[in-house]
Amino acid sequence: MKEHSKKRYDEPSLGVEDLSQGLYKSNLKLGSINQKQSEYFSNISHDLRSPIAAIRSAIEYLEETPGISTDDRKNLYRLIDKKAASLEYMIDEIFLLSKLSSNSTIVRPVPLPCGNYLEDFFFTNEADSKFKDVDLVLDVPMSFEYTIEIDPNYFDRVLNNLFDNALRYLGEDGSITLSASTDESKTHVIISVSDNGSGISPDNIDKIFERSFTGDISRTPSGKSGAGLGLSICKKIVEIHSGTITCRSKTGSDHGTTFAITLPILKD
Repeated sequence: MKEHSKKRYDEPSLGVEDLSQGLYKSNLKLGSINQKQSEYFSNISHDLRSPIAAIRSAIEYLEETPGISTDDRKNLYRLIDKKAASLEYMIDEIFLLSKLSSNSTIVRPVPLPCGNYLEDFFFTNEADSKFKDVDLVLDVPMSFEYTIEIDPNYFDRVLNNLFDNALRYLGEDGSITLSASTDESKTHVIISVSDNGSGISPDNIDKIFERSFTGDISRTPSGKSGAGLGLSICKKIVEIHSGTITCRSKTGSDHGTTFAITLPILKD
């Protein structure tokens, strides 16, 4: 009778021990999530305050400075307009990432020939004046007839962000290459955007897709200051398409960066 009682008391104690360890691990995980969220909102708040402060300063100067010249007034108006556009862009980024995180059904993939889609995207960008001093290279085989399922509107955003990131860090004789291939099993296509820019620091390469990370401003498209959500949005869009996105980068003499997107091939 005593042995039976002892066994009954020992079994719950083991369950409580396991439960305690599980709760401890969960608390550690929640603590890490909370820290990242805190860093994210702290960075967002800082980035939102910056253009607001510039707009306020410009308005105060206009109000308090008598006899301001026409040229100075125009310059201040341009500054206000630029900072307002930057603020609008950041708010749009935050809103989009929130929508993607809470409702992936806003992305509506359709079957598309991968080669044709990439060609259309490439030649549209080639005609853009911001790339006039850049060597744009399309490296997609003529017979690349694999079909993928993507929402072209959202996927355009991914590739545009990668092109703009590359453009920001190009020097003289800068080049951007859009290429496509398949994996060895021919079950996935690999879409790559490569550049010969200055590269991303090895200390930052593992963090660039995180929402809270602002250590590398390559995450923000050229000409826009923002909360650094560009690559977080890219990653979320790619994952909604059942894909992955990775980055390889080198600094120094052999510098350059490659973002590779892997997507499943649609079977017949």
